[in-house]
Amino acid sequence: MKHGIKFWFKEKAESLCAKLERDILSDKFLKCKIVFGPVQSRRLGCILGINNLKPKVCYYNCIYCPSGITNCCSVSADYCLSPYALHLSVRNKLEELKRCGKNIDYIVFAGSGEPTLDSRLSKEILLLREFGYKIAVFTNSSLLWNNHIRENLMFADYVSVKIDTVNEETWLKLNRPHQRLNYFLILEGIKQFSKKFRGTLTTDTTLIKNINTNPDEMISLAGFLNKLNHKASYFTTPMFPPAEQYALSPDTGTLNQLSKIIKEKITNSVLLCCPETEDFFATGDFENELMGLIALHPVSIDAVNRFVKHNGKLQKLNEMISNGIVKEIEYRGKRFLKRNLTFN
Repeated sequence: MKHGIKFWFKEKAESLCAKLERDILSDKFLKCKIVFGPVQSRRLGCILGINNLKPKVCYYNCIYCPSGITNCCSVSADYCLSPYALHLSVRNKLEELKRCGKNIDYIVFAGSGEPTLDSRLSKEILLLREFGYKIAVFTNSSLLWNNHIRENLMFADYVSVKIDTVNEETWLKLNRPHQRLNYFLILEGIKQFSKKFRGTLTTDTTLIKNINTNPDEMISLAGFLNKLNHKASYFTTPMFPPAEQYALSPDTGTLNQLSKIIKEKITNSVLLCCPETEDFFATGDFENELMGLIALHPVSIDAVNRFVKHNGKLQKLNEMISNGIVKEIEYRGKRFLKRNLTFN
C-alpha cells in the first residue's frame, strides 16, 4: 500500500512538472522578451541576453536610454519570472541556437530595467552556469552602495558599471535618479566593489552633448576611474534613438578633443564608435523575437532586412509594418524599426 501511494505521488509530481515545463516553453513572452538574442556586442562578442525585470523598472530615468522613458522609477524589484523558469527558457533557447549552428560567447543580464534590482540575481547566475558560458551583468551602478547587491554581483564573470560623471549636478541631469539615491554613496560603492571583485570589471560612460562633454568633466572623471581596479573604461555615444530628443552625441570637433583627453588621462580607455554593420538573428519565431529586441531598443532596419531576405521572412516584416505593429524612424542618418506605441 505504501509503495502504491509513493508511486502515485511520484507520478503526479512528474506530471505536474511536465505540465509546468510545457507552459513555460510555450510562453512566447519568456522565450522572446525575457531571453533575447543572440545579438552582437562590441565588447563581448555574440551574446544571449537576459531581461530579468519587467519593462523599464529602474532607479534611473536616463535621458539617453534607448528603451525610452522609465515607467517605474522604483526602489523595489518587479520580477519577470522565477529562477527555474529562467533556467528552462535559457536551456530551450540554447538548444535552438545549437540546431541553427549559432554559437554564443556570453550570457548577459542587461535589459530595459536595472538587473541588480532582482534580489535573486546570484541564484540565477549560479543556475545558468550549468550551460558552460561566462555570465556578465551590465549595471547602471545605482545600487552599488548596497553591500548585498555588491555580493550578488560577485558571482558574475564580467561586470560593467555605468559612470557617466563624478559631478552630482551632471548626474542629476543625465541619469534623473530616484530621489532617495545619494551619488557620493554610489561612487563609494563602486570603489569598494572594484577592490573585491575577482572577475573582469569595466566601466561605461555615455557622452552627451553639452552635458558631460567639457574637458573639466573628463579630467575629474579620469581621477576617479584611474583609482579603480578594472580592466577598461569604455566611452560611447548614443547608438539608438534616445528617450529625450535633446540627448545628442557630441559634434565631431568636441569628440576629437575629448578623445585626446581620454587617451592621455584615462588608463586603459576605449572610445567605442558605432559599428559599420549591425546584426539581427532569430531562431524561428521571427515576429516575437523581433518585438522582444525592439522592447529593449530600436533595431536597425538594414540588419533586419539582411536577415529576412535570406530566411523568407520579408512578407512577415512587411505585414508588421503595414499593420502598424512596428514603424520606421530615422536617427543620425540611419533607419530603425521601433515599436508602435499606438498599436493595440
